[in-house]
Amino acid sequence: MTQRSAATGKGTMVRIARDIVERSGVDVPALIAALTDAARAELSDFYRYGVLAAHPLAGIDGPLREILQDVRTEDRHHFDALAARICELEGRLPDDLFGFVRPAPPPAVLDPLAELLAAERRAVETYSRLCERTAGRDHRTHDLVRAILNEKLEHRAWFAEYAGAEGAAPPRFRPGFRGRSPYLPKTRPDAPA
Repeated sequence: MTQRSAATGKGTMVRIARDIVERSGVDVPALIAALTDAARAELSDFYRYGVLAAHPLAGIDGPLREILQDVRTEDRHHFDALAARICELEGRLPDDLFGFVRPAPPPAVLDPLAELLAAERRAVETYSRLCERTAGRDHRTHDLVRAILNEKLEHRAWFAEYAGAEGAAPPRFRPGFRGRSPYLPKTRPDAPA
């Protein structure tokens, strides 16, 4: 297969994927916009969490830093999976990174744990709405956002348990979890069977 015919084949697959979603009654441009907003939040959080973990005055101790590193890595996986689905639906992420990511909050961090809990709460709301929008109509996107929602619920539980355990690692958190994304691999086309 030549490179041109491979590209043509992928273009046909993308058109078919989008057509299937449109025929199911989903407003594809609105779905792409919502997925793009979710991808923007994932990339912004990945960056922000990296800054928080590295900042010596942020008040991030060892156990919280470990949790933050795992959440940060999973947020990158979420961004990658969302970007792939956006492209499968003939969408496109902006080329301008500075126009795409959210503006950074003020540099002073008053309560990093409250900020982390609030970010995960917003993410759970976002993915819950995406699940409602795609349930029974766009199975591929629904499976993807449901997997991310499950991981966001886990992140929220880790931060909440950390807050309740007064600085101890929560029992549900397992060091070395980093990068595993336990729910997400099942939804990726390149994931091993």
